[in-house]
Amino acid sequence: MPRMLKTILVLALMSVPAWPQRPALACTVCLALPENSLADRLLSASVIVLAAPAPDDPFRYAPVGLLKGSWDEVADLPQIPFLVDSSTRNALRADPDRVVLMIYGPGRRDKAGRAFDQSWTKGFLMTPQRADFIAEVQAQGQGWRLDGSRSAERAAFFAAYLSSGDRLLRNTALIELHRAPYAAVRGLRDAAATPDLLRDLRSLNRVAYAPATIRLLGLQSDPAAAEAVRTVYPKAVATGGFNLREWALAGIEIDGDQALNTIQEALTASPLSPKDRQAIIAALIDGGDAMPEHRGKILDIFVGEIARDQSTAGQIALATRDWGDDTLAPALRALLADPQIDPATAFAIRVALPSGQ
Repeated sequence: MPRMLKTILVLALMSVPAWPQRPALACTVCLALPENSLADRLLSASVIVLAAPAPDDPFRYAPVGLLKGSWDEVADLPQIPFLVDSSTRNALRADPDRVVLMIYGPGRRDKAGRAFDQSWTKGFLMTPQRADFIAEVQAQGQGWRLDGSRSAERAAFFAAYLSSGDRLLRNTALIELHRAPYAAVRGLRDAAATPDLLRDLRSLNRVAYAPATIRLLGLQSDPAAAEAVRTVYPKAVATGGFNLREWALAGIEIDGDQALNTIQEALTASPLSPKDRQAIIAALIDGGDAMPEHRGKILDIFVGEIARDQSTAGQIALATRDWGDDTLAPALRALLADPQIDPATAFAIRVALPSGQ
């Protein structure tokens, strides 16, 4: 991070009242989590090898062990393109028996999850704990599906690594729990230590993991976690900003109907941007999917939202069609009668409405 930008960030954080007691609302720098998790790469790989500096060139990697695939396949693959950097070289000098994980498999994926090329990706220096982790992912992950049909099982597997002393494994767990459907994660109460979550939120180096951290904070049962969420979510839903979806959902978990009333008021009275409104709607959909007891109140909020902005109607209609409640039907039918309705919105509503409505 450039020195000037880092200085600005530090000054901004120092200006937050009672900073040590409050989790970060946001950060000026947005850091995205990887598109494909480590587990995705391991499970989709065609070849996984352990590599060490080549005997004839200490700056180049050569395979010395095989975890997936065959040696015939390895022989047909392009050479591992990565150079042995100085930090890795120092680690290997201290322990010549250590090796580095290398994965050959799908690279960039499109929005449908399709990969169009294969390449080497560099993993990490191996440890006994990381070796056990890879073996467990390969053994248990064969049943995990991209369609999310076993997402709760996958989430529970990774939740066990939230307390790992290996930061790489803990980060992997956070990525997985952020990507999982909320309904699959909600049963993981107190899966992490609240002090660890609050420490992550206050760290500039952990900004990328804030969405997962906030999600887990809402699932803690201790008063410190509830206080942290209550300190942030009312202002977040009223003013918008980073991690809004996660803060709104954490608020619903902690305060239930009280949080939903706060959200309803914000949607009605606050000058939120379209992006922020979409984030709140997404949080309400997540909440309704995972918490049936709140669906009635959430649907009432959606009735008002559809009346204010029909551009959200299609998303809401499709997301709630399996909730077993026809509260939205009159408002949706009224929109279909509007000759100015957007064709895509009209199509989504027709798909969502039960036949005959």
